[in-house]
Parts: sequence; C-alpha cells; structure tokens
Amino acid sequence: MLAVLAMHAPVWSNNEPIWGGESSAVPQVQFQIAEGALMDALDRFGEQTGLQVIYEVGTLRGVSTGAIRGLLQIDRVLDRLLARSGLAWTIIDGDTVVVRARTDESEAWSQNRAPSKPARWSGSSSEIVAQLDPLWVVGDPNRVLPVESSASAFGFDKPLLDTPRSISFISQETIERFGLSAVEDLVRVAPGVFTTTRFGIQGSIDIRNVPADTYFRGMKRLNLQGHARSVLAAMDVIEVVKGPTSPIYGMGKIGGYTNMVPKSGRAATGNYLQKSQGFSQLVAGSYNRRELSFGIGGPLHWTTEPGGYYVYGLLEDSDSFSYGVPVDQQILQAAINLDNFLGPFRLESGVSYQYSATAGALTGRVTQDLVDSGRYIRGEALADLDVNGNGCIGYLEMHEASPVIGELGGGNQPLIQRWAWPTDAAGNYLPIGQFPTVPGIPLSMYAYLQSHPEADPQGLLRAQGVGGPVPLSGGVPIGLALDPRTVGYDTLKLRRAAAFEKQLEAHFLTAYLDLVYDTDPQMTIKNQFFFDSMHQYKLSEQPYVNIQDVYVVEDKLTATRRLPGLPAWLDIGVVGSLNARDTISKGLINYGDYGSHRTDAMAPSWIDESGGMTPNTTFATPIHNPDLEDDGFPWVNHYRSEVYELGAAMLFDVTFFDHTNLLFGGRFDGSRAHNTDYAGAFNPYVGTSDNPGEFVTESSKASGWDDALSWNASLSRAIGSFHPFASYTRSSLALDRNNNRIDSAVIDHGHIGKASLVELGVKASLLNDRLFLSSSLYEQKRLGVNDDDDPAVISAEVSTTRTRGWEAEVKWVPFRNFFVSAYALSQKTEYIVNQDTTLLVDARTLGFQDVVDENGSVVFPAEAFLYGGRSFVVLPADVPWYREKQGSPNTQLGFNLNYMLPAGSGFTFSGNYFSSVCSGRLCTVVLPESYVFNAGIFWSHKRWSAKLDVYNLMDERYFRARNGDRLGDVLAQAMPDRHWQFTLRFSF
Repeated sequence: MLAVLAMHAPVWSNNEPIWGGESSAVPQVQFQIAEGALMDALDRFGEQTGLQVIYEVGTLRGVSTGAIRGLLQIDRVLDRLLARSGLAWTIIDGDTVVVRARTDESEAWSQNRAPSKPARWSGSSSEIVAQLDPLWVVGDPNRVLPVESSASAFGFDKPLLDTPRSISFISQETIERFGLSAVEDLVRVAPGVFTTTRFGIQGSIDIRNVPADTYFRGMKRLNLQGHARSVLAAMDVIEVVKGPTSPIYGMGKIGGYTNMVPKSGRAATGNYLQKSQGFSQLVAGSYNRRELSFGIGGPLHWTTEPGGYYVYGLLEDSDSFSYGVPVDQQILQAAINLDNFLGPFRLESGVSYQYSATAGALTGRVTQDLVDSGRYIRGEALADLDVNGNGCIGYLEMHEASPVIGELGGGNQPLIQRWAWPTDAAGNYLPIGQFPTVPGIPLSMYAYLQSHPEADPQGLLRAQGVGGPVPLSGGVPIGLALDPRTVGYDTLKLRRAAAFEKQLEAHFLTAYLDLVYDTDPQMTIKNQFFFDSMHQYKLSEQPYVNIQDVYVVEDKLTATRRLPGLPAWLDIGVVGSLNARDTISKGLINYGDYGSHRTDAMAPSWIDESGGMTPNTTFATPIHNPDLEDDGFPWVNHYRSEVYELGAAMLFDVTFFDHTNLLFGGRFDGSRAHNTDYAGAFNPYVGTSDNPGEFVTESSKASGWDDALSWNASLSRAIGSFHPFASYTRSSLALDRNNNRIDSAVIDHGHIGKASLVELGVKASLLNDRLFLSSSLYEQKRLGVNDDDDPAVISAEVSTTRTRGWEAEVKWVPFRNFFVSAYALSQKTEYIVNQDTTLLVDARTLGFQDVVDENGSVVFPAEAFLYGGRSFVVLPADVPWYREKQGSPNTQLGFNLNYMLPAGSGFTFSGNYFSSVCSGRLCTVVLPESYVFNAGIFWSHKRWSAKLDVYNLMDERYFRARNGDRLGDVLAQAMPDRHWQFTLRFSF
C-alpha cells in the first residue's frame, strides 16, 4: 500500500520538471530534519518543501536516516536521506516525489534524473499503483562524496560535512574500484594512514605516524598487531577518524581509529529486496594471487516481521612479493537484521570468522648503499653454533659456541651486544657520523682465525691486530662475526627477505548482537553486545616465538534525545553512553630475535620458497622443543593479564540559528587491571655462559585501580557552503602493549594515560555539492609523562609523542561518470620524553673499519664484523639530534581518478608521492623520495564485470621503514615491483 502525503503548495511557481535543466535550477530550501525513521524524515521533507511524497509503507518500515540541516538543494537532500537504504526516488510533474525499492543495481549508474514520460496510474485513490519508467537512484555511485551520515566520531549521526573532526570515508566501491586489499594500500586514498610494517605484516593501522585502534561497527576490537592481514575486501565502509577518541568512545590511542563496517553489515539492505541477490568474484594476479569471494543477501521469509540477511565469504591462497611468505585467508561473515524483535527494538546481529596463515619478512643488512644501488653485503656466520649438528641451535649450544664475558644481561648475550655512545674529550656526546673509527678486529675473531687460519688464507684480517670498538661487556662474542671466505658484494634480489618470521597463524572470531530503537526521530536507544577473540602463534626460528589468546567482551548502552519544546532558533541533542568491558590476554613468549642479519639472502644455498635459513641460522624454539637439557629453548614468559573497564559519557549537540553548532561533553573511565607472570618461565638474563639462565620459582602478580576524566569541546559554523570548525579533545589512553597485555610495572604506576588533540579546520561542499573540500591544522600528543616516569609507562604502545601537521582532501564529481580525489599531508612527530634507549646499528656506525688489500679493494666490509647477531648502541637521554620519530614520510601526496564510458567500461589512475625519510631514529639510512602510480581498466555488461589493475606502473624501486625506531636503521621492507591483478565478477 502506498502512502500519499499531500503537502503545502510548491515553493516555486513554474510547472516545468525541476530536474530537467541545469542543477542550478533545483530549488534550495532551509532544512531541519532530525535523525530517525526514514518515514518521519520524508514527512518533514514534504512539509519543508511543499512537495507530495509517495512511498510504500512496508518498504520504509525500520529504515532510519541521519539528520539534515541547512540551506540545501532538494535533490541533494533526497540523496542524503536515501543513501545506502536500497531505495530510489524520482520526480513526477514537478511536485510529486516517488520513493520505492531499487530494482537493479545498474540504476545507480544512470546520468539522467528526469523520467522521459509521465508515470501511469491505475487504481483508486486509496490504493495507488505506480508504473514507473526505470528509476534514477540517489547518491554518487562510487560513494566518494560525504553524503552519508556517520556517528563514528561523536555518537551523533551527523553528515561528515557537519562533523567537527577530520574523517576520511572509504567506501566499498572505492575499495573495489581501486583494488585496495591490504593496510598499506589505504594511503592511496586517505591522508594520514601511512603505516610502517611489523615484519611485513600489517594488521592494525597507524594514523598520523602513531598507532591507532580498530573499531568494528563502532565497537573497539582487540589490538590487531602483525599476526594477520587486515582484509579490506571484506569491508563495506572504512571510516578513518583522526586523533584521540571523543568521550563517547572511551579509552583509545593517540592516533585515532578506523571504524570497519563489514560487508555482512548490509543485512539492513536485505530488508528491502524482493528476492535474494548476490555476487561471486574471482581475483588472480602476480605472485600467484588467487582469491575467491562471494556475497548473498535478501529478505527473511521465516518471519512476518521485516528482516534481512547477508552472508559474505572469502578464500585466498596466494604468494606475496617476498619469497617464503604465503597469504592464506579464510573469511566468513554472516548477519541478520529483524524489525520488532523485542517490542519496538530491531535486532542487528552478526558473526565474522577469519583464519590467516602467513609469514613475516624484512630486508636485513640494510645500508645506504643497498638502498641507493642495490649492493648487498654477502657472508655467512663464521662460528658454527649448531654444535651437535642436529639442524638447529639450542640455547645451551649458543652459549657454548659463542660465550660472553662476565654476567649475562639484556645487552650481554651470545648474539646481542650493546655499545656506549661515544663522547669527545670534554665528555660531550658525538653525533652519528663523528663516532671515532677504531682499527683492528675483535679479540674473539682474532683468536678464532689464529686457530683456523684456513678461514683467513691471505692473513689480511689477522694482520689488522686486535682492536675495534669494544662493547659494554668488554668483548665481542665470536658468534657475531661473518666468515671471511664467504664475505663479498652482490646485487640483492629484493624478493629475498632474510629477516624472516617463518609462520604466523591466527584465528579471529568476532560477534555482535545489537538491539536498536530508532523509530522515534526524537529519541533512539541502542544496546550493543560485542565479542572479539584471537588465538594465534608466531614461529620465527630466529628464534622469537609467541602464543597468544586474547578475548574482549563489551556491552554498551547508548541513547540519544532531541530536546522538545525549544524555540525555533535552538536545537539540542543529547547522547549518553554506559559501557562495561573485559579484556583477557594470555600468552607464552620466548627470547627475542637476534638472527635478522645472520641469514645471507644471496647465499648459493638459498631456495626462493624456503626463506634461505640454514642449520647455523635456525634456532630451537619452545613450540618444537622447550627442554633446556635436550638442546631446546624454554619459554621465557608465561603471563595472564585482565583489564575491567567501566565508563560513562554524555555529550551535547547544540545548534543556534541553524548555522552555529557547539558540541561538548565528558566521560569518566574507571579500570582495574591484573597481571600475573607465572612461575616456571626461564630467565635468560642471569648467570654466565658457563651456567646461563635460571627458572623462575615463584609467580609475581600486580593489581591496581586507575581512573580518568576526558572531555571534548568543538565549535563549528556554516558560512555559506563553508563549515569552519575548532575542536579540543582530552582523551584517556589504555597503556597496554600491542598484545593487549598490561605489564606489572605499568599497573604499579597507573595504567591509564592521557592525550590531547587541538584541531582547526574547514570543510566545504561547493559546485552544487559536487566538490568537497576538507583541510585542518592539528596537534595531537600524549600528556602527563616526564623523564622521571617508569620506562614501562613511557614506552607503552600508545607512544610518548607529539605530532603537528596539516592535511587537506578534495573530492570532485563534475559528472556522474567521472570523479577525482586528491590529498596532501605535511606533519612532524617528535618524542616528548627523549628517554635513553637502545637502537640497532651496524658495525660501521659503531666505528669498525673496512679491511682492504694492497690495492685498496675492500675484502671485508666493516659491517661484516657484527652481522652474525645484533649490535645496539645506547642512545643517552636528551640528545637533541634524534628527537624526531622516523619511518613515516613527512610529506605525502595522493590522487585518484575514475572515468566510466557510457557502455560500462572505463579506467582508473592513481598515484602517490612520499618524501624521503630516515629508516630509523639515528638516520643512518635515508629512504629516498618515491613516486608510485597505478592504473586500471574495467568493463561491465549486464551481470558481468571485469577489471585489470597494474600497480607500481613505472616499476619504482622503493622501501618502507619498519615500525618502531628501535630496529629501523638496519631493517626495512622492500616494496613490490610492477605487478598486476585481474578481477572477474558475476552478480545475480
């Protein structure tokens, strides 16, 4: 049955169809439509425009839409009201709007808004049946303009144009059109999301050069560290919210968060489909890319209430740019929405399962010469640490074959050594590049070569005599030296990444059950129950291993209310939230990595598929053998951490005279944290090489309560088409590690931190809403830390940094078949507390010298003295030259262009510029600026579509830094060369 709303006389007097001419002819009306049920919103639309609105009541039941305010064109308001609803609209005779279900997705590509002839009507006035020509559907088909409303920033469902915070919106259409598949691809379409790598695996996303959170439909997930790839193809919408969270969302990270809305979230669309619809898709490409996905959704037939379902699945079995790194993904998402499930409350429920098997790999032995010319230092370890020849190195074997001098410690291990930062004669610290060079070779190497002269047949190394820089322990263990017989130069094959993590396997299970009441536009209530879990293990054999089980359970109640009875010039909305959250993190960890340089990526024994590890570079792990006395390696840490959180927040959204908006509110967070380090773990940092390590006999525990207040104030004003805003946020931070664990030392000193964001910006919608601009200046930083704080508090994953910068986005859709977007970003991140730390460096940086022959040719590069293990220099506190955080280019540019021909074919073109950046904090290696371009062509006909993408079109050779400055100076990730991808899709 159709509902006909007879309204006031039209606000314009001519009888010509208003959509028939230029867009400038479309009338503008001052709108004030509250968020809520779509039927109520269309009622308000009719009242405020004088148009008659026709729709089928059953089609709109349970559908909601966001608030709309301001002087806007009528067609754009219809676009916004119906965006993502599965509904279409058309205008008849200039004064009647007809809204009904979309009949074909291809309607979204129509360039015409006016019917070619009037609608034909039959039936009585009480039962009107509209026989329409094909409808012209709302919204930009690629959803690149901010026409959609979002509650992801402040809890109020506001158009992105009116939201006083920098937010980047990435739709499923953009993901598919530009072939975005991994976290590293997001930087192509959004500013501020350049993400350095965690051994090549990108799970979570950095925002503005610091770690950020991941949300799932508005609920915070567990930390997605580099144990599984984030699969962007499984997402319908990605919203990138810059800066610390507003009070409505509780404790988070300084960078901000990405709100992921899965494709299964489209169950709401199923409410309005007449029958099930879906797709199947095949992706193939370079590096044996093989991916199959499908989706199907539709109405629920087993209930009398309106409802819908959606199921999405993905299977991938691929290789990657780095040899020995597979990409095995299995994803299944399912969702059901059902109106009137519990009284007037709608049910929104779903589950997402992901299995991921992959590996991690970085380029080791990184030097400036390698980055600039590809020249790589060859060489295998001199001392054979596999004493018993069983194919791997046990913990006791390592100490037997590469003993240290004196007491063991974190910086005195058979393959890990620390050096003091050198000073001048007056005791002043010297900058990198002015470290004194010291002739000679380590004593342990000299003694070894004296006993094994065949390893130095010309005697050139022994002729150097004993010398070289001496570590804090007093001597370099023999395990750090390379074999002179194997050392030399070669051109590195960049796909051989010798800093290798052999296997990462993770299982994720995410589920939600929401009860939503939003039929009253003046008041909404939502209760969200959320569960997220991860079981994973990492096996590197270098020899780091961990096993983690993390569980998150949260329930959040949110209510919004538009206050009634206010004068016409004032509108006030209130949102309140209560939440309870419990996070449990359990795990086992063994000793850290020290084999990242030990493997020779160009050794003759290298097999591309294996990762190139040999018995003398492979270490025992507790997953395979935890028995210390049987050539094994025991677990170093066994822990359980649990954090209870309670929070309450309230925000006010106040609009004066339709143009000025004040948004303010606050939050209280209280949290109790517990951590237990269990007895039975092995402590490798005590004893000597003759009697290394000991088992912990007693468990240690810590427990503590902490609380904090956070608040936000934002002011914005509509000045014509421009919306300037100013925002200040003071946010609470959870000082957990990247595995959601809170250390005992952090609990003892307070496990809630503080951060702030100051942002000044402007947004604009110009050229009849075809051009969107956004620009902002920002400063975001951690608060409440100083030099006297415990190192564990200072070094929490949220980082102790301040980022200042500027970013701008532009999105332009001059025609329905063409759009272009671009962005620019300039920022700088510095450490607030310039605390002392240890940084991984090579032997040349420390002051070792090349060994040359009588002709002056290098026969043993300085770096080869320590490539058998890891060498660190201790950066003192408050050294001014190294305060800047490195890894993310300070200047970043990007653009994307899409053009579609009338026949359904077209092309895409995109590109990025990244300025030069140091790979690590000491800037011993500078990664040069890079220009990366991508292109694609696509074609569609009826139910079939195909697309061919070519990435890194100009075959640019470039690198991306490793995350964290501590290891970045000598480790990096070589990025893929030119590669292609073909996508074939069938819709039904």
